[in-house]
Amino acid sequence: MTKFGGHKRKRCTETELDGDTSIGTSNKKTRESHTTSKHTVTISHPLLSQLYPNLQTLREYVLAKLPAASRLRRKKITSIGLQDHAAEKTATEAEIALARLLDSTVVGYGGESDASPEKRWEQWTSFSQKGDESYVTLAGGSTDAAFSQGEIVDFVIWALFSREKKPGKRPKHLLCDGFRKDSERRLQGRSAPSHGLIPGLFALHPNNHVQTLKQDPWPQLLLLLGKAGEKIMLDLLLDCAIFSRVTAGRDNYQQLSGVPVSDLEHQSNQVPANAPAPSQAGRKAGNVVSRSPSEISLVRSRMLYARATLNARGLVHFGLRHIHVLNRFPLQRRGMENDEENDNRNVKHEESTTRVMMYIFPRQFGLHNVFISQVDHTQTAQKFQDYTLREEEITTKFCVLVEGKPQLKAHLPKRLRGLPQDLVRKLQVLHARCSYSMLLQHYCPLPGHPKETAGTHHSKAALLLPEPQEKKHLKSRKKMWQGPKPPPPLKYSSLVELATPAASVSAFCQAVLSKIIPNGFWGNKESQNSNKAALLKKVNHFITLRRFEQLSLHEITQDIKVSDMTWLAPPNLKGQKSSLPETQKRTEILLEFLYYVFDSILIPLIRSNFYVTESNVHKYRLFFFRHDTWRYVAEPAMAALKTTMFEEVKMEDAMRILNSRHLGFSQVRLLPKGLGMRPITNLRRRMLVKANNRQFLGPSINTVLGPVASMLRSEKSTNPQRLGSAMFSVGDVYPRLKEFKAVLGATNRPLYLAKVDVQGAFDSIPQQAILEVMREIPTESEYKLAKHVEVKPSESAMTKGAAAKPLKKWQTLAKAPHDKTTFAENLEESLALGKRNTVFVESVASRSHKTRVLMGLMATHIQDNIVKIGKKFYRQKNGIPQGSVLSSTLCNYFYADLEQTHLSFLQEDNDCLLLRLIDDFLLITISKSKAIRFVKTMQAGVPDYGVAVNPAKTLVNFDMSVSGRPVPELGPGQAFPYCGTLIDPVTLSICKNHETPSKGAVVFDSLIVEYTRSPGATFTRKLLNAFKIQSHLMFFDTAHNTLQSVLSSIFAAYVETANKTWAYARCLPQAKRPTAGLVIAAIKELMRVSYLLLAGKSRTSRWPGYECRVKKAQMNWLGMVAFRMVLGRKQAGYLEVLAWLDGELAKLGTEGKVDVRGLVRIVDGIQGKGKIKH
Repeated sequence: MTKFGGHKRKRCTETELDGDTSIGTSNKKTRESHTTSKHTVTISHPLLSQLYPNLQTLREYVLAKLPAASRLRRKKITSIGLQDHAAEKTATEAEIALARLLDSTVVGYGGESDASPEKRWEQWTSFSQKGDESYVTLAGGSTDAAFSQGEIVDFVIWALFSREKKPGKRPKHLLCDGFRKDSERRLQGRSAPSHGLIPGLFALHPNNHVQTLKQDPWPQLLLLLGKAGEKIMLDLLLDCAIFSRVTAGRDNYQQLSGVPVSDLEHQSNQVPANAPAPSQAGRKAGNVVSRSPSEISLVRSRMLYARATLNARGLVHFGLRHIHVLNRFPLQRRGMENDEENDNRNVKHEESTTRVMMYIFPRQFGLHNVFISQVDHTQTAQKFQDYTLREEEITTKFCVLVEGKPQLKAHLPKRLRGLPQDLVRKLQVLHARCSYSMLLQHYCPLPGHPKETAGTHHSKAALLLPEPQEKKHLKSRKKMWQGPKPPPPLKYSSLVELATPAASVSAFCQAVLSKIIPNGFWGNKESQNSNKAALLKKVNHFITLRRFEQLSLHEITQDIKVSDMTWLAPPNLKGQKSSLPETQKRTEILLEFLYYVFDSILIPLIRSNFYVTESNVHKYRLFFFRHDTWRYVAEPAMAALKTTMFEEVKMEDAMRILNSRHLGFSQVRLLPKGLGMRPITNLRRRMLVKANNRQFLGPSINTVLGPVASMLRSEKSTNPQRLGSAMFSVGDVYPRLKEFKAVLGATNRPLYLAKVDVQGAFDSIPQQAILEVMREIPTESEYKLAKHVEVKPSESAMTKGAAAKPLKKWQTLAKAPHDKTTFAENLEESLALGKRNTVFVESVASRSHKTRVLMGLMATHIQDNIVKIGKKFYRQKNGIPQGSVLSSTLCNYFYADLEQTHLSFLQEDNDCLLLRLIDDFLLITISKSKAIRFVKTMQAGVPDYGVAVNPAKTLVNFDMSVSGRPVPELGPGQAFPYCGTLIDPVTLSICKNHETPSKGAVVFDSLIVEYTRSPGATFTRKLLNAFKIQSHLMFFDTAHNTLQSVLSSIFAAYVETANKTWAYARCLPQAKRPTAGLVIAAIKELMRVSYLLLAGKSRTSRWPGYECRVKKAQMNWLGMVAFRMVLGRKQAGYLEVLAWLDGELAKLGTEGKVDVRGLVRIVDGIQGKGKIKH
């Protein structure tokens, strides 16, 4: 028996040791210590604290669970692992291991258990065949403890499976992962169960979590707990989640037991107690959720990259598409006489309005909706479903067959009868009368067309004139008239100049909504105009948002008054003060209407009239091209692409290829880039596939290629020398420059730098050549792939009081079959390095892949990359697919082979450093002859590798020419630019290139503004993040860079942070802009955090060899000067902040903590070089 402790003590009786601990048989009430606050010390973690109400170390948990009478055992658990100075005896290895387990393990749990203690104990005694012998102790010591611990773990697995009554359903619990019921054994092709397994279950995959909980020191913990140990261990494994601390990184954990944190719903997603009751259909389906308006954000991505609708002549249709519900169900004219034909017309009249109301108010009809329905992610990859077409759902629920034809049999909800129904009818009428094409020509004329010639001779009344009865059918298509084709040639210096201004698009959308939505929807009397103006203001805000900014339904409802909207009230309550339930019901109906206006009218309106896209320069800014304008500039570029890069594949051949493999097809879109277009291939998009008469989203091409990417990542970590000079990020420049500088030592020899850029690297690589290179890369005949999930809190969750969904990332690790390292060992060695506040969840399922199969999949991807453009299929005949998860790795291996065959002369001595980021080469050497030879070799081209260098992008810091043409040379005293950095040709110091990359790119385009949650806390977080993204250690290492260079980088980072801070505050509404006090507090926090970030002990301990010998006072002075310089030019609203900055700068100057004159020279030097743009 393993003994914990050293010196002898008086033998205690069982009663003295454990107190009254008869579990499940005694009627005595035992006092639990968790009723007191003595042992309820909790810990905090940015992620786990949001998922579990209670979070404790394992030591504190077992102390709280021990019976109150177990005083000596409590003392033993409290003191275990602590050195007994009185006895002068150190702890044993077993004690150290157990103490480490108690202190490094975290337990998370919620409320009460779902099973009674008596029933659980009865099941346990039956399972373990102990009967009522609850008094039996672990007299056999460690051997019996190990046996009992293993039996407890097996019982927990059995009990969890026993809870699941549905056939084929498995519990979501880490201990159950890899186990299956015996009823599934035949489906898995397994033989009869062997002796000793869990009753009714078999192990399909080995579960490492189960083995960990059965091994030391868990049995020793059970032994230490005494008689109460089994009960405590059962509660721990059944009711709690267990996490083991990972020493690598910072505050990282591995989950050992419990429901995986990746499957836990965030607390904000739980159904509140006062949530509206779901419909009966929702209860039966079991797919009810509850979302507040703040959780419902519009899916703005639906309006991007839309294809134009064309007529028979190939011209663009404008207006809402023909599949829109307002076009599919126009209002039928009522019959005046009582005959069968008029009766049918009256039925269709009512039916068309009812169908439109089902789209507007789906929740009232019990249809799928955004408020309480679960999103089916097998049908959509977006946050919420697209409700453009509901006919299948409506037919299934409300239609019956009458004479072989489906007929709608739906009763209109009482709350939607009367005035709401009349308003929807009026909406149908106004939509039929609205001339979308003329409104588009008026508000968004073609480039080069004056606004007056775009149909403005039509008066506003004429736009709404009804047409004769005989033209009703033609009128339903009037809204899609095409505009005139833009007259070539159009003069422009950039393609984005042809885009329609966002203000004009907003004016067009507001005009359409004003004309087709009856004013009665906005209320009566004074509130009607204010409500309508508030909504149109949100429409303008929605259109002017940047790429990843969101607009929630809660924000849309702001400033809208519900009390005067009589159409929301039942007839018997109009004009009366409503109760709380009645107000909630009115709000519920209004929210449905507002969501429909934005999601099903505004977004389709933008899609059908504009091509919305980003540009290659303007980052997050969106551009709106009229469809006819976009076709004018995009079709020639796409035609050139079809001839140079792709070759057409017949439809039957394309379908045969696609049906014979898992890889699907990709789609190409064009991104404006100056005067040209850049093709973008989306290989992450999931395509709808059909199987067993069911349609669902299949895996994306990149997902199918995941095992190949995992194999190549494994080879990259095992044999990094095969990649040559390849870098995987700009940050890799820093360690290589530092190492090369150490190799050179103290030398006065000049350095020669040369940079070349390969033209169209991905598009020029010969397919057969890359396959020949890649055949030599794999070193194993088989790879075993295991998956795990990394869960961490979002940025907003790090803010105090914020509640945001955690970020989840699924990763795959490839290992050789003979590699026996555990997941915990992989965490410590590589996976957790550099991570913080992350929880790792291992999946026990693993799969082996033959190398030949993976290489065949890679070859198919390269040689038969099928792309769909329009309705035709094409095959990429040159290069490798862009956007593929393999592209960068393939390019790195291919150019590494080029270095071995044509640039091997650079490896002869230690006088050269070759760097390569994808296709950007940089050579640093002390040999001028090698630099010249390198440039000449690359400019001559290497046809076997498809390499052709762009001479205009070649740059050297010495005088040379190729074939009589001078090579662009860096000016004297200038730093050498490379991939967004500037390298000093003399000292090899690195700083960030802060020059504006392209004309027209402004700081506003690089922002993502959050308009809703906690504007003050968000403002501070955004300010800090603006500095953090510039805080890479390569710019601030005084061991490598000169002190002046580091101070210059610090000041430039502060200036960029100040510019972004001012721009962010300006983007906020006036009511949400930060006050002077908040700005001052945020700047103070930035000064504190930035110094800890650059010169704190955490960074120096994490990166050996790094040092930042900059004083805190120097950083404070530079930061305040940067904010004083930026805000001084924008003095409106910042007078108080500027006064505070002036006072702080005066204090720093008078106290003599900084050399003000030296810092002023640095500031003047940066401004004089033009590195900072305002």
